[in-house]
Amino acid sequence: MPEELLQPFTVQLDFTSGLLAPDPVVLDRRLSDMQGYFLEEPAADALAYSVHEIHVPKTSNNLLSSTTVLAPGKVGNEFFMTKGHFHAVRDRAEIYLTLSGQGLLVMATEDGTAKTLDMTPGGASYVPGHWAHRSVNTGDEPLVFYAVYIGDAGYDYATIADEGFPVVVVDNGQGPEVVENPRYRRS
Repeated sequence: MPEELLQPFTVQLDFTSGLLAPDPVVLDRRLSDMQGYFLEEPAADALAYSVHEIHVPKTSNNLLSSTTVLAPGKVGNEFFMTKGHFHAVRDRAEIYLTLSGQGLLVMATEDGTAKTLDMTPGGASYVPGHWAHRSVNTGDEPLVFYAVYIGDAGYDYATIADEGFPVVVVDNGQGPEVVENPRYRRS
Protein backbone atom coordinates (compact mmCIF):
# COMPACT_ATOMS: atom_id res chain seq x y z
CA MET A 1 0.00 0.00 0.00
CA PRO A 2 1.51 3.41 -0.98
CA GLU A 3 2.45 5.72 1.91
CA GLU A 4 0.40 8.61 0.49
CA LEU A 5 -2.86 6.62 0.59
CA LEU A 6 -5.23 8.43 2.92
CA GLN A 7 -6.58 6.16 5.66
CA PRO A 8 -10.29 6.08 6.61
CA PHE A 9 -11.16 7.98 9.78
CA THR A 10 -14.06 9.29 11.87
CA VAL A 11 -14.49 12.76 13.31
CA GLN A 12 -17.01 13.55 16.06
CA LEU A 13 -19.26 16.54 15.34
CA ASP A 14 -21.32 18.38 17.95
CA PHE A 15 -24.43 19.62 16.11
CA THR A 16 -25.14 22.46 18.53
CA SER A 17 -21.67 23.91 19.03
CA GLY A 18 -20.15 22.91 15.68
CA LEU A 19 -17.04 21.64 17.43
CA LEU A 20 -15.11 18.77 15.88
CA ALA A 21 -12.88 16.22 17.58
CA PRO A 22 -10.13 15.36 17.30
CA ASP A 23 -7.91 18.30 16.36
CA PRO A 24 -9.59 20.36 13.65
CA VAL A 25 -7.82 23.25 11.94
CA VAL A 26 -9.58 26.34 13.33
CA LEU A 27 -9.75 29.74 11.64
CA ASP A 28 -11.26 32.61 13.64
CA ARG A 29 -12.58 35.70 11.85
CA ARG A 30 -13.01 38.82 13.93
CA LEU A 31 -14.86 41.95 12.86
CA SER A 32 -11.46 43.62 12.39
CA ASP A 33 -10.77 41.00 9.68
CA MET A 34 -13.88 42.20 7.85
CA GLN A 35 -13.14 45.89 7.30
CA GLY A 36 -15.07 47.03 4.21
CA TYR A 37 -17.51 44.10 4.20
CA PHE A 38 -20.31 45.78 6.18
CA LEU A 39 -22.17 48.95 5.19
CA GLU A 40 -20.84 50.54 8.40
CA GLU A 41 -17.44 49.91 9.92
CA PRO A 42 -17.56 47.75 13.06
CA ALA A 43 -17.15 49.71 16.32
CA ALA A 44 -15.99 46.65 18.29
CA ASP A 45 -13.75 43.69 17.49
CA ALA A 46 -15.97 40.74 18.39
CA LEU A 47 -15.49 37.23 17.05
CA ALA A 48 -17.75 37.06 13.99
CA TYR A 49 -17.27 33.38 13.12
CA SER A 50 -14.96 30.41 13.30
CA VAL A 51 -14.36 27.67 10.76
CA HIS A 52 -13.41 24.20 12.02
CA GLU A 53 -11.86 22.24 9.16
CA ILE A 54 -11.31 18.50 8.94
CA HIS A 55 -7.78 18.17 7.62
CA VAL A 56 -7.37 16.19 4.39
CA PRO A 57 -5.19 16.93 1.35
CA LYS A 58 -6.68 19.63 -0.90
CA THR A 59 -6.86 17.58 -4.08
CA SER A 60 -9.56 16.87 -6.65
CA ASN A 61 -10.01 13.32 -5.34
CA ASN A 62 -10.79 14.36 -1.74
CA LEU A 63 -13.77 16.03 -0.15
CA LEU A 64 -13.01 18.87 2.22
CA SER A 65 -15.45 19.55 5.01
CA SER A 66 -15.80 21.93 7.90
CA THR A 67 -18.20 23.42 10.36
CA THR A 68 -18.76 27.15 10.63
CA VAL A 69 -20.03 28.77 13.82
CA LEU A 70 -21.39 32.24 12.98
CA ALA A 71 -22.11 34.41 16.01
CA PRO A 72 -25.33 36.40 16.39
CA GLY A 73 -24.99 40.16 16.19
CA LYS A 74 -25.18 43.20 13.97
CA VAL A 75 -22.94 45.95 12.66
CA GLY A 76 -25.35 48.87 12.46
CA ASN A 77 -28.52 47.17 11.24
CA GLU A 78 -26.67 44.56 9.16
CA PHE A 79 -26.54 41.01 10.52
CA PHE A 80 -23.21 39.25 11.15
CA MET A 81 -22.06 37.31 8.09
CA THR A 82 -19.15 35.35 6.72
CA LYS A 83 -16.83 37.09 4.27
CA GLY A 84 -18.13 35.04 1.37
CA HIS A 85 -16.21 33.78 -1.62
CA PHE A 86 -16.26 32.28 -5.06
CA HIS A 87 -14.34 29.06 -5.50
CA ALA A 88 -11.00 29.62 -7.22
CA VAL A 89 -11.97 26.70 -9.47
CA ARG A 90 -15.28 28.32 -10.42
CA ASP A 91 -17.21 25.17 -11.38
CA ARG A 92 -16.84 23.56 -7.92
CA ALA A 93 -20.10 23.09 -6.01
CA GLU A 94 -20.66 22.95 -2.26
CA ILE A 95 -23.30 21.64 0.14
CA TYR A 96 -24.25 23.36 3.42
CA LEU A 97 -26.12 21.37 6.05
CA THR A 98 -27.57 23.64 8.74
CA LEU A 99 -27.14 22.05 12.18
CA SER A 100 -28.49 24.75 14.52
CA GLY A 101 -29.56 28.38 14.53
CA GLN A 102 -31.16 30.30 11.69
CA GLY A 103 -29.95 32.46 8.87
CA LEU A 104 -29.76 33.05 5.17
CA LEU A 105 -27.40 31.69 2.55
CA VAL A 106 -26.70 34.59 0.17
CA MET A 107 -25.40 33.69 -3.28
CA ALA A 108 -24.45 35.68 -6.37
CA THR A 109 -23.09 35.06 -9.85
CA GLU A 110 -20.40 37.19 -11.46
CA ASP A 111 -23.07 38.97 -13.54
CA GLY A 112 -24.79 40.20 -10.34
CA THR A 113 -27.67 37.72 -10.13
CA ALA A 114 -28.47 37.16 -6.44
CA LYS A 115 -30.38 34.44 -4.63
CA THR A 116 -31.01 33.68 -0.97
CA LEU A 117 -31.99 30.43 0.75
CA ASP A 118 -33.20 29.94 4.31
CA MET A 119 -30.80 28.18 6.65
CA THR A 120 -32.72 26.24 9.30
CA PRO A 121 -31.77 23.05 11.17
CA GLY A 122 -31.90 20.03 8.89
CA GLY A 123 -31.81 22.08 5.68
CA ALA A 124 -29.28 20.96 3.08
CA SER A 125 -28.50 23.82 0.67
CA TYR A 126 -26.80 23.14 -2.64
CA VAL A 127 -24.46 25.86 -3.94
CA PRO A 128 -23.78 25.19 -7.63
CA GLY A 129 -20.45 26.07 -9.20
CA HIS A 130 -20.01 29.68 -10.35
CA TRP A 131 -22.02 31.06 -7.39
CA ALA A 132 -20.30 33.14 -4.70
CA HIS A 133 -21.74 32.36 -1.28
CA ARG A 134 -21.86 33.74 2.23
CA SER A 135 -23.93 32.96 5.31
CA VAL A 136 -25.80 35.47 7.44
CA ASN A 137 -26.95 34.83 11.01
CA THR A 138 -30.44 36.32 11.39
CA GLY A 139 -31.13 34.76 14.80
CA ASP A 140 -30.22 35.25 18.46
CA GLU A 141 -28.01 32.14 18.79
CA PRO A 142 -25.01 30.90 16.80
CA LEU A 143 -25.72 29.68 13.27
CA VAL A 144 -23.88 26.37 12.86
CA PHE A 145 -23.51 24.58 9.54
CA TYR A 146 -21.45 21.80 8.00
CA ALA A 147 -19.96 22.31 4.52
CA VAL A 148 -18.63 19.76 2.02
CA TYR A 149 -16.83 20.57 -1.24
CA ILE A 150 -14.24 19.17 -3.66
CA GLY A 151 -10.73 19.50 -2.26
CA ASP A 152 -9.18 21.57 -5.04
CA ALA A 153 -11.97 24.19 -5.09
CA GLY A 154 -9.88 26.87 -3.42
CA TYR A 155 -11.16 30.29 -2.39
CA ASP A 156 -11.43 33.59 -4.21
CA TYR A 157 -12.07 36.13 -1.45
CA ALA A 158 -10.56 39.00 -3.47
CA THR A 159 -13.50 39.39 -5.85
CA ILE A 160 -15.91 39.79 -2.93
CA ALA A 161 -13.53 42.14 -1.08
CA ASP A 162 -13.31 44.31 -4.21
CA GLU A 163 -16.91 44.18 -5.44
CA GLY A 164 -19.08 43.04 -2.53
CA PHE A 165 -22.33 41.14 -2.94
CA PRO A 166 -25.30 42.61 -4.87
CA VAL A 167 -27.50 42.30 -1.75
CA VAL A 168 -27.12 42.59 2.01
CA VAL A 169 -29.31 41.39 4.88
CA VAL A 170 -30.46 44.05 7.34
CA ASP A 171 -32.81 44.22 10.31
CA ASN A 172 -35.70 46.42 9.21
CA GLY A 173 -37.13 46.57 12.76
CA GLN A 174 -39.50 43.67 12.12
CA GLY A 175 -36.92 41.09 11.11
CA PRO A 176 -34.42 40.35 8.36
CA GLU A 177 -34.80 41.98 4.97
CA VAL A 178 -32.72 41.43 1.82
CA VAL A 179 -31.93 44.78 0.17
CA GLU A 180 -29.69 46.01 -2.62
CA ASN A 181 -26.13 46.69 -1.54
CA PRO A 182 -25.32 50.35 -2.29
CA ARG A 183 -21.59 49.52 -2.15
CA TYR A 184 -21.79 46.71 -4.73
CA ARG A 185 -19.71 47.33 -7.83
CA ARG A 186 -19.44 44.83 -10.62
CA SER A 187 -16.21 44.89 -12.63
